[in-house]
Amino acid sequence: MPRTPEVAYPPPVGSLPSPPPAPDDEDGLGQLTLQQVLLGAGAVALVAAGSASLGPRGWVLQATLALATAAASLLCGRRGLRASEETLAASTVVLVLISSRAADETSAAVTVLGGLAVACLVLGLVRRTSVVWPLSAWVAGQAAVLTGLDGWYQTRPVLVATVLGTALVGLLVSRFARRSLAVLTLATTVPWWLTGVTWGLLLVWRTPELGVAAGIAALVVAAAGGLAWLRARQSLRPLLGPRAAVPVTAGVVAAVAVSGALDAAGRAGTSTSGYLGLVVATVVAVTASPQPNAVTRPTGLASATALTGLAAARLLATGHWSQLAGLLLAAALPAVLVAARQPSDRAGALPVAVGCLAGAVLLTEADGSLPVTFAGPLLVVLALLALEVATLLRGDRSEIPLAGSAAAVAVVAVIDVGRSGDLPPVTLTLAVLGAAGLGYAYLADRDPARGAGCLALVAAAWLAAADAGSTVPEAYTLPAAVVLSLYAGPRLVTDPSWSTVGPALVTAFAPSTVLAVVDPDTPRLVLLVTGATVAVLAGTRWRLRAPFVVGAVSLVVVAVGRAVAWLPVPGLLALAVAGVALLVVGIRFESRRRRRTAEGPDQVADLR
Repeated sequence: MPRTPEVAYPPPVGSLPSPPPAPDDEDGLGQLTLQQVLLGAGAVALVAAGSASLGPRGWVLQATLALATAAASLLCGRRGLRASEETLAASTVVLVLISSRAADETSAAVTVLGGLAVACLVLGLVRRTSVVWPLSAWVAGQAAVLTGLDGWYQTRPVLVATVLGTALVGLLVSRFARRSLAVLTLATTVPWWLTGVTWGLLLVWRTPELGVAAGIAALVVAAAGGLAWLRARQSLRPLLGPRAAVPVTAGVVAAVAVSGALDAAGRAGTSTSGYLGLVVATVVAVTASPQPNAVTRPTGLASATALTGLAAARLLATGHWSQLAGLLLAAALPAVLVAARQPSDRAGALPVAVGCLAGAVLLTEADGSLPVTFAGPLLVVLALLALEVATLLRGDRSEIPLAGSAAAVAVVAVIDVGRSGDLPPVTLTLAVLGAAGLGYAYLADRDPARGAGCLALVAAAWLAAADAGSTVPEAYTLPAAVVLSLYAGPRLVTDPSWSTVGPALVTAFAPSTVLAVVDPDTPRLVLLVTGATVAVLAGTRWRLRAPFVVGAVSLVVVAVGRAVAWLPVPGLLALAVAGVALLVVGIRFESRRRRRTAEGPDQVADLR
């Protein structure tokens, strides 16, 4: 069935008709205006005419054209013709740049470019609304520097100083120019900054002359400071990357330059670099603002870390243990100050302090200034103090890093004590550290710490048994069973007995039960039957399934296993006593059941 055509209603009375659709831009010129075409074509033709006039006397025509376009640009600017002003200004700059490239001598080209930079700077101050004049001044200045370096380069310090100076000028312009110009200047300054800083740092660390190293280091520090100074301009912050990128980069660059200059003075300069970093860290920790957008704090901390870290690396590479130990010992103070004054930095500062103190102890021991018998105990005390502070800070963000550093120091302490080869000191160290770990685990409710403490206690007990020359298996199984009970901790009174005390009971009874069956050892048999009976009675009394089942199974296995073999009188008596005890308990249960007819019979599955 054919559809009825839709009716086209006229627009409502009083409404304006919709405009006709724009014609298709088939040639791609729909966005261009007549003014843009005229100005662009005229500028190209004018520059082409000036370029074609190059020759012995062609500079006269070029100079005339440049002056004419500059004057016309100023006139258009005063009349408010912005597009014409910028086009004529760009034509002026291009004409002068072309003439500079045609100069036969470097000095002449540099003179022309330098004059152009000064003239553009002056015109930019006269016409503050123009973008071309100040931008052209910066471009001409860079071209003058590049041309001069290409012709006058003699020594690397001059080259580095010139590149760094150009970068400083670019940073200065980026700091104060209006945003559109500052963005363009910053984009062209970045290559100068990267090149100058890289060459400068290499020169500072490679030159043996203290004066040259100090001068270049000062320029590198100035370049780093200028980069950090840009963060103060809010409009440029989105272009400078993450919040801490520029401050940290500036601090590290400045510190590497200062450290390299001091390193040229010898070992004394290296030590000075390390302590200077500590002073900077202390001052920053006490005075710097912790605000998120603050520049001084991240810059100072990065600089202090780099200064002290480079000094420590140099002292370590040259084998000066005592000086490095003193530096690490002093480094703990700023870390503690940072942790005390800035809770946000505590998670990183406290482990640094612990690591510095541990490193100082080990280096003093390696140097021979500290006896071997004292280094291990000092490390143990340090680990205990770190665990104590972590316990006080439980729930804080810094607790876990500090506890981890304490565990690392504890491992180092055990290794250091064990180097002597004597088992009693290692046993005592493991016992103390294991007990401390369990205490921290119970207070802070940390399962990894509980497991580490239990392993340390088991190792201590086994080492003590081995040192005593014990060959009895129970000397190893019973301590493990006790430690397994300690691992359960508070869950012993709340959770099902199979998941808490069950593993400990199996570890204690299973090996001894097997040995009691295969080896006719009367003391073991008597002790095992006694322990199994106590376990069954305890499970019955407190309604615990694990001790009840483990004790009963052990008694049955021993009874059946030894029934086929000759039992001595003590063994018979032990089994008889156990049987009588169990029968008495069973009779009591039956009598109680008869008195409680409303209740069902007690079953093993009803026990906790």
